[in-house]
Amino acid sequence: MNDRSGPAAAPDGRASRQMSGLSLFCALAGLALMIGGLLVRSASVFDAMSASANLVVVGESAVMSDGEFVRSLLPAACAAGIVHLVGVVAGLVGRTRAEGRGELARCALGVGANASFLACACIIPVVGMVRDPRALVPLLVVCGAAALAACVALFRRVFASAGAISVGAGVTGMLAMAGALLVGLFAMLHELATTPGRPFLPALIVVAVCIHMSVPAGLIQLTGLIVGIRARRRADSEAERALATRGIVLNAPLCWCVLLLPLVLLSANP
Repeated sequence: MNDRSGPAAAPDGRASRQMSGLSLFCALAGLALMIGGLLVRSASVFDAMSASANLVVVGESAVMSDGEFVRSLLPAACAAGIVHLVGVVAGLVGRTRAEGRGELARCALGVGANASFLACACIIPVVGMVRDPRALVPLLVVCGAAALAACVALFRRVFASAGAISVGAGVTGMLAMAGALLVGLFAMLHELATTPGRPFLPALIVVAVCIHMSVPAGLIQLTGLIVGIRARRRADSEAERALATRGIVLNAPLCWCVLLLPLVLLSANP
């Protein structure tokens, strides 16, 4: 029995590392698919805009309709969604075979990142169906909160310490802002393709979406920063202190940006 139990541990650990690596790879690959779809669609929109060099009358010379824009996004969104779904499954499979806390943390990161980007892949085609892209921010917040709650419930061993909670809050805030930026860029492209003649509005859409998303993301990261500082003060080991320091480093930059953003806007609009 000892001969059978010894070799069995190594394959389980190797399988866990393979699954966590596959999950992280799927997160990056799916994100690359969405960014690639954005670049390809942007190139086609700009080519069509340059081809129609005549003066644009709003509502008459749009590059494409809302329905055409939505259909043009479906291939990239569906492909990215499938890749991220595979990443979620791989992370969950790795969770069942993980032996150490580090392997569990990598699986949790893969599941959380893929779940967040999967939500983005599902929301991106909706950009062409709504008039105000800021209305999608609550949907992004709900999806991010659901992904965070699922990761905390599934990976309780990882989030057993305050330092790990701080790191998780930092990663969640960054994923939320990345998703908001991605959705904002697709909303900008939709505005360019369907309503030409307003050159400054697309850039304002990206800013508006990111500002609306920065409020919940900033609250999450402010909470993570406070938890990380308290965890670092109360750490009883070097490992816990290092984990809390990582949480502080992850949460501090975006937290400060969110706190200073209203002051910048107020100073720009006296």
